[in-house]
Amino acid sequence: MSAANTGPHKRRFRSVSIYWLLPNMLTIGGFVSGLTALRFALDGRWAGVIVLIALAAVFDALDGRAARKFQTSSAFGAALDSLSDLVVFGVVPALSLYLWALQDYGNLAWGATLFYAISIALRLARFDSELPNPPIYAKNYFTGIPAPAAAFLVLVPICLDLELNLPWVRDAVYVSGWLILIGVGAVTALPTFAGKRVKLPVGSVLPILAVVGLLGAGIVTQPWITYLGLALVYIISMPIAAVKFQQDRRAYEANGESDDEDALEDDA
Repeated sequence: MSAANTGPHKRRFRSVSIYWLLPNMLTIGGFVSGLTALRFALDGRWAGVIVLIALAAVFDALDGRAARKFQTSSAFGAALDSLSDLVVFGVVPALSLYLWALQDYGNLAWGATLFYAISIALRLARFDSELPNPPIYAKNYFTGIPAPAAAFLVLVPICLDLELNLPWVRDAVYVSGWLILIGVGAVTALPTFAGKRVKLPVGSVLPILAVVGLLGAGIVTQPWITYLGLALVYIISMPIAAVKFQQDRRAYEANGESDDEDALEDDA
């Protein structure tokens, strides 16, 4: 046996836990779904585009929860997730709308497509650079529309066309304006509900399960109406989240001031 194999610097094989691989496998699954959605867009299969982007959003929701559940969060996983989100929820939806309605309308339409994709990139960069421990009241909210929700909303015109076949839905001005509007929503400081720390009373479990069952039935029987209904609910929730955020911040600041006053009295 050579000295190279017996010395103190002998190479060791490292093992990787399946629990570390699982979140990254889910991220790759979402990435594959998003790229396949782009292939469907190139083929003009618009229903498949919406389904695959929605599936990618499910993968995106699961990978972070799996990493937290198994305590396998890593810089590698975070970077992979951000890169995947940029492609799946930024580039693919923008190109899909461009191929669907904008490719014959020149540079202004292409500019709207670029604006949305760049906005998602900026939104993800801001998310990655946010403070790891925000104030308690801020943990229930995202800053701006998160990338999966932005992709969900930006595909609404295609869904409207599939369900209602309205002639104005494919109008380049409308589609370009919609891309810009959702892009602005992604980079704005508007708070939106995160849902990560929501705790529900025990008595609401059965009604919520009934609603989930109703949504499942709607997805099977009337998928596009259900999609549009969920998009409308999300849009309505945005101003509600902004008001609730201000209330939570004022309550937090008031409690902080009262705690400071109590501490000063104790010192006196």
